[in-house]
Amino acid sequence: MLGRLRESPVVRRLAMWMPVGILAVLAVTALHGTITTDPHGAGYALLAVAVTIGAHLAFGRRTVLSVGAGTAVYVVLLNAL
Repeated sequence: MLGRLRESPVVRRLAMWMPVGILAVLAVTALHGTITTDPHGAGYALLAVAVTIGAHLAFGRRTVLSVGAGTAVYVVLLNAL
């Protein structure tokens, strides 16, 4: 049963797009919360999202690395400036 699922075009497509969809939902949720509570941090959040996307594309779609890089940028910008 699992062999058939792994070879399924639908499962392959889901495996490709699900991580992107999850990251998009997380980014929208985080940005909405940031913009409504702290308009000053909105620019920092947008920059962190850009870093996350850039790292995700540059380093072979490694989700943990890209989310970690974006989070680190956001935390540093909020605390340093």
